[in-house]
Amino acid sequence: MTSARVDPGALINDPGRRASLARVFESALTAVDPASAVISRLRREGNCLIAGERTIDLHDINRAIVLAFGKAAVPMAKAIVSAVGDLPTEGVVVSNVPEAVAGLTVMRAAHPVPDEASVLAARKLLEVATSAGPRDVVLVAVSGGGSALLTLPTSDVPLAAIAETTSLLLRCGASIQELNTVRKHLSAVKGGRLAEAVGGAAAIVTLVVSDVVGDDLAVIASGPMVPDPSTFTEALLILDRFDLRNAIPAPVLEHLLAGQEGRVPETVTDGHLFRNQTIELVATARTAATGALNHAIALGWEAKVVSTALTGEAVAAAARIAEEASDLSPGEMLIYAGETTVTVDADGMGGRNQELALAAAIRLAGDDGVVLMSAGTDGIDGVTKAAGAFADGRTLDRGAALGLDAAEYLRRHDSYSYLSAVGDVIHTGPTGTNVGDLILVARSG
Repeated sequence: MTSARVDPGALINDPGRRASLARVFESALTAVDPASAVISRLRREGNCLIAGERTIDLHDINRAIVLAFGKAAVPMAKAIVSAVGDLPTEGVVVSNVPEAVAGLTVMRAAHPVPDEASVLAARKLLEVATSAGPRDVVLVAVSGGGSALLTLPTSDVPLAAIAETTSLLLRCGASIQELNTVRKHLSAVKGGRLAEAVGGAAAIVTLVVSDVVGDDLAVIASGPMVPDPSTFTEALLILDRFDLRNAIPAPVLEHLLAGQEGRVPETVTDGHLFRNQTIELVATARTAATGALNHAIALGWEAKVVSTALTGEAVAAAARIAEEASDLSPGEMLIYAGETTVTVDADGMGGRNQELALAAAIRLAGDDGVVLMSAGTDGIDGVTKAAGAFADGRTLDRGAALGLDAAEYLRRHDSYSYLSAVGDVIHTGPTGTNVGDLILVARSG
């Protein structure tokens, strides 16, 4: 079970109300615990492996191959190993927080910008994947973060060029859909190519923890196990949308243009490669929001889920949430899940959750009844070690007492510096799961 907890230091400014929201957030994490989610969809019954509604006869199966990658890779892999029981098992686990998994090779890689470790891990995983044969069952665990953690560039594009392109798109505020459309067309493993590698297996089961709004399997971890509907032309249009065609490294542009002209094969679209695969979506933002809702009600809040598809710029989302919070009656709570973006045009430090919290704090100034919590379910917000932040009607007062101008910090996208100074930053550490962000806002009695 996910055991991450909100650090008590974040509760000091308003312990009663913040503790209540923290418990609701922790219950959401429990609801999307990856190990429990896998166990709910995968089990062994005698000589059969049950995956969702599919039954796989193991009489002629010699081994299970486990391929796990993403921020939830370790707990998902442990649950898979437990589920298959005494069936000989081997495989590779790729995580940003590595931890031993019995019988499997565990490798560390980088997120959100890939590094050489990401490439080494991808090569090892692909090597094992291509060994799959007609007496193997392949069990794939996919979770958010997999796009960076599992990076294998095409032969004509250096890793440094992919890393720079990723950084440019992130700074421009590209959505995960846009970012992954580009990354799929620079990869030897994404966009259905991992499914190609294991195509000779007797059976394939893919278990997915989604961090993508809408749960599009072709976007989660850049869709390594499903057909890819996107094209090289779409990838180039995304670069044009952010005026990056002349900014990205030359090998990236040359490769995308070659693909557009048909000199490089498109990502995988042939459906027959995927017919022997069972895909189970085991945990999503909706799962987290429902877990939060149930616990909030149990604590006595009159709560409702407003959206599980929150997107757009963090500042715009904060304006909407603050406006809706102004109409709350005492004892009411609103719950949002999704993933916003931040277009970075300054050199501050923060993440989308902290930016949302600071923007909300400016709009909530003077309203002593409302408290907001915005945090990533993975426990990581941007390039900081924070998961997110609290905000309330006194956040600006606390900053003013220190001589800090909240609006100026927001303009510089330096939310972490401001919110950490006033004691509103939330730390949980890596949670071992990842279904996007959760925002809670409530008015006390």
